Amino acid sequence: MAAGFERLLQLARDLPSTADVQGSRFVVERPPFRLHRVVWCGAAEPALAPWGADPRFVGLARELLGSDSVVQLIQQAHFKMPGDKVGFSWHQDASNRRYGTDLWTDVNGRGSFVQMALAVDAMRADNGPLRVLPGTHTRGFIADPETGALPEDLPWETAVDLELEPGDLAVFGPFLVHGSPPNRSQHPRRLFLQGYASPGANRRVYPGCGTGVARV
Repeated sequence: MAAGFERLLQLARDLPSTADVQGSRFVVERPPFRLHRVVWCGAAEPALAPWGADPRFVGLARELLGSDSVVQLIQQAHFKMPGDKVGFSWHQDASNRRYGTDLWTDVNGRGSFVQMALAVDAMRADNGPLRVLPGTHTRGFIADPETGALPEDLPWETAVDLELEPGDLAVFGPFLVHGSPPNRSQHPRRLFLQGYASPGANRRVYPGCGTGVARV
């Protein structure tokens, strides 16, 4: 996985800005060069593509979603390199799935989506870890459907940093409030994301996979 991530990074360095390449979307910012993520990254990096169908991911998604099959919507490579100042603001993944709009139906009554974030590098407090607000997953969809803005009165003081070793997996549903600060260390913090939905939930078209790829 690390080698595949490195090839994606090198490919991104030749891009002037965000661009679709070989079926993947490279979210690039210049100047200076910053690679935020590669959407549907397996299309541009074949070494990463098979992991979306890996039974360890798919089986877990089926169990959590309570379905015999699932639809993969997300396969992303997230990058936080030393000094690049890349961060992700507080949000619910339900907003990104377009929960609360005509593009999404909560068919299982529990959000109908599960996100899996595998640590490619050690994730520590100083290199931009995933930061979560414990318990917010029980509150359902609380973001503004139009803007994704969250209520101001959330218990921000309870935020917890997830510390992971390479190969560790963080698994969470679409309602957990989370984000991540910039990398302040001298070490990369890269995450490999797989996201799965219940069949019939999604109608949004995503880069690389359309309305999703069926996984059994």
